[in-house]
Amino acid sequence: MPITQKEKKYLKNKHKGGKNNSKGAIYESYYATYQIVSFMNQYITQLSNVHLTTQLHDAFVDDLFIEEPNAHKTYHQLKDVKDLTWETSKLKYDFKRQTEISSERNEKFKLKLIYSNPNSSVSTVPSEISSYTTSEYFPSCSSINQLILSHPIFKEAIQQITVSQHAENDELFGIAAAILGAWNSVEQESVSLQQILDIVHSIGKGYVNIKTYPNVEISEKCKILLNQFGISFLEKGTTVYWSYHNMNGEVVWTSEIEQNLQKANPANIWDLMELLS
Repeated sequence: MPITQKEKKYLKNKHKGGKNNSKGAIYESYYATYQIVSFMNQYITQLSNVHLTTQLHDAFVDDLFIEEPNAHKTYHQLKDVKDLTWETSKLKYDFKRQTEISSERNEKFKLKLIYSNPNSSVSTVPSEISSYTTSEYFPSCSSINQLILSHPIFKEAIQQITVSQHAENDELFGIAAAILGAWNSVEQESVSLQQILDIVHSIGKGYVNIKTYPNVEISEKCKILLNQFGISFLEKGTTVYWSYHNMNGEVVWTSEIEQNLQKANPANIWDLMELLS
């Protein structure tokens, strides 16, 4: 059944309420950051073909909409509510109507309810909407850092997109904050993962090193310089990892580093290592 005029008015008010709920907006931004990180790892070679939208117009399940390269669509409703049930604010009705509409459109889709109370009864999905609906717990935290420390699944997702296999918490905090900042800086309508990554790359280069970045390339002149002193090196993301006998280090590789090395033309290994430190 098509959306009626009465339902359009209901959706308009629902959409307005979602945008004006500041507590809910923070919860939604943190969850969107988690989804962005997860999909970056899953679609590392197709970042331009994954799109995210918040407060989707003319949708009953509207808080976060994700479309994947295979045209599969996931509709999310996020509820940071203590006493949530499937009867709260016509929740079950919204999922039922979205199922009907998406089915009529022959979409490849699924619906997800994201809730913040681990003891909530909504963990069990009513049978009449269970064909396309799942529910998932996602904690509500006062900061993105606290969320990383308290939710291992989120922490692991961030770890998966870092260049280093053993990134410390501070590095994970920096990546999450950069992605969150990038997400909050855009209109959040059909935003691709590539757009998010480009923003992160522009604001976070030098301290945020994600494996989806193209590897830096050391110029031939600098390679010759490193090789003549017996320095072993590996280009990975924005960083060059180097070693010399039992010593090793890393440096964010920039055009400035290149220029300094070529200009200094170090005479011995110690001068070279000082430039790399």
